[in-house]
Amino acid sequence: MDVGSGTAGDEEPLERFKPTSGQLVGWSGVVVAVLIIVYVAFQDHTVLGLRLALGAAFAAVLIWVTQLRPRATAYRRELLLHGSLKDTFVPYLAINEVTMGQTLNVWVGSRRLVCVGIGRSIGFEMRQRVRSHGQGAQMGGNRSYQFAGRAETTEVREHSMSYQVFVLNRINDLLAAARSEQQRRDDRQPVPAVRSRYAVPEIVALAVTGAAFVASCFL
Repeated sequence: MDVGSGTAGDEEPLERFKPTSGQLVGWSGVVVAVLIIVYVAFQDHTVLGLRLALGAAFAAVLIWVTQLRPRATAYRRELLLHGSLKDTFVPYLAINEVTMGQTLNVWVGSRRLVCVGIGRSIGFEMRQRVRSHGQGAQMGGNRSYQFAGRAETTEVREHSMSYQVFVLNRINDLLAAARSEQQRRDDRQPVPAVRSRYAVPEIVALAVTGAAFVASCFL
């Protein structure tokens, strides 16, 4: 795999990582908003109906940018982190570490770049902390319990091979491939910088629908 060529602007992605949270709530909210707009368009041609439709349109855009848009996409030489209103392109060679908590965290030096669309649930994090604390307190000097605790931890890890773990492993594989390719080529060029761009369509949609809804309130 030629990791050293291709950017997010001129090639197909290697992997599209889907969001792990907010999908049900997000799409349900969008569907409800669309149904409201359709109802108003065909049944309620009043000022109140207009306000309701514009409010639903603004809510649908807001749900999209906060619940459905945040995700990550892997390309051959960089990782694209989609935020609510801004996208960040992170070259693999610039990444020091990738961790998974309640969000996907990409570390570039001391700088942490976050993808809020991918991560473990708060409940999962709390269960892991409680389990770790309980094992640490009970294992003590009991050697047989230590072995049992290790076996249980291994079993938990095997069963927790979730989508979040797949995302973490896939990104780490791409990091390793990029570094290996750099070493093979003996490429001593400067590491590409992290760059970002604003999500202009979403920003415009928020501004237009929000302004239209506010304006309708004065009719």
